[in-house]
Amino acid sequence: METSVIILYVITALVSIAFAVFLFRLAKMSSHTPVKEDQRRRSDKYVQAESSADLSFDNFILKEVSKVVDPRRSSEIATRISHVVNEEVNKKVEGKTLEIVKKFDKVIEEKTKEQEIAWEKYEKVITEKKKTEAVIRSIAEGLVVVDEQGKVIMMNPAAEKLLGANREEKVGRSLLDGLKEEQMVSLVHDKPGKKDREIELISQQNETKKVLRASSAVVENEYGQTVGMVSVLSDITKQKNLDDMKSGFVANVTHDLRTPLVAIDKSLQMVLKGEAGQVSETQQQFLTIAERNLKRLSLLIDDLLDFSKLEAGKVQLKREAVSIGELIQNTMEELKSWAETKSLHLEKEIQENLPQVEIDAGRFNQVLGNLIGNSIKFTPKEGWITVSAKLNAQNQIEVCVEDTGIGISPEDLPRVFDKFYQAGERISTDIGGTGLGLSIAKEIIELHGGKIWAQSQKGSGTKFTFTLPVR
Repeated sequence: METSVIILYVITALVSIAFAVFLFRLAKMSSHTPVKEDQRRRSDKYVQAESSADLSFDNFILKEVSKVVDPRRSSEIATRISHVVNEEVNKKVEGKTLEIVKKFDKVIEEKTKEQEIAWEKYEKVITEKKKTEAVIRSIAEGLVVVDEQGKVIMMNPAAEKLLGANREEKVGRSLLDGLKEEQMVSLVHDKPGKKDREIELISQQNETKKVLRASSAVVENEYGQTVGMVSVLSDITKQKNLDDMKSGFVANVTHDLRTPLVAIDKSLQMVLKGEAGQVSETQQQFLTIAERNLKRLSLLIDDLLDFSKLEAGKVQLKREAVSIGELIQNTMEELKSWAETKSLHLEKEIQENLPQVEIDAGRFNQVLGNLIGNSIKFTPKEGWITVSAKLNAQNQIEVCVEDTGIGISPEDLPRVFDKFYQAGERISTDIGGTGLGLSIAKEIIELHGGKIWAQSQKGSGTKFTFTLPVR
């Protein structure tokens, strides 16, 4: 406190002296009068005297300053002033240093926490990756993952064994590239709209054949962009051989049955026409029953034959440009008499000016006849069956067969297109069948590039819908 007072005192004294100097020089300038000609001719004494006066004034100033600030105390005052200034500076520096250190420590703490969290996440990712790899290695089916360019990213041991390839050699290359020279690869089953395909591997050394089924799914990122595909490979060689044997057996049996059935049918027609003698009314009734069941047996054989052909992939479509409206009209005319036996109302709703489609007319009639025939079978007397056709929003021909029949239960509905499957309610009726009709219909529609589905509620009728592309 004492030092501050001394400093204030010194500053006040210096300011007072400076002000006194200013007043002295102002007074000196005011006292000068205009200089006459004779006065200008004065000697150097005047100038010397004036300079002596100025010098005396400077000495006066120094003397006054020395009175204010005692030389004996100047060192002490300077030391105190320096000490005060140093203390203030040190305080400021220490405060700033402490603030910087605190901020730096906080940043280090935050970064350390972030690093710990990132490391924990990394360890979790590594752990999950190891678990995923362990699961993939343990899968009995072959698993192959490829990128959007078709290059292999991952392959498990089962896939290596099935393809006869080494994972290290396949990663980064196409799935079908780099196979052993004795192998020949061909795609033998690739139907439109199907995600499964069959790969046939044939060894040229021992001519053995291995058939694999590849079930594939597209992999998309969060933006919906395709980034790859994952495929599951299954060895279906034994199953394929059994299917081929079964198809061959069915084809042979149906062929052998068809010949005697034709002979029986011709004989019944001749007897009914009276060519073998007069037929009584009772005999005619029995013969009519036999004829009806013969036709039913012929249809069953046709289903088995079509099934074997579809299974073997031997069905060839005979496409031609046709009018859907005319095909529907012809099919309904063929089944009209059957519907009348049950007093059923058979109606159609065809949109006008429908475009023609390129389809196999015979196979279309087979599908539509099967759907309408099912409606006739399972719709009670005096019920309704409606067949409609229109052009939908996807520019496809959409055909519907809707009835007021007994319907299909929710548990049976998903399986109506399965081979040899019959819904519980339909098995309980006295109307038999192979359970192949809808399965065959589905295969034929998909061969045309269309889709078929069913909608139904138990006791409230059934609606079958299928689509055909407009070409």
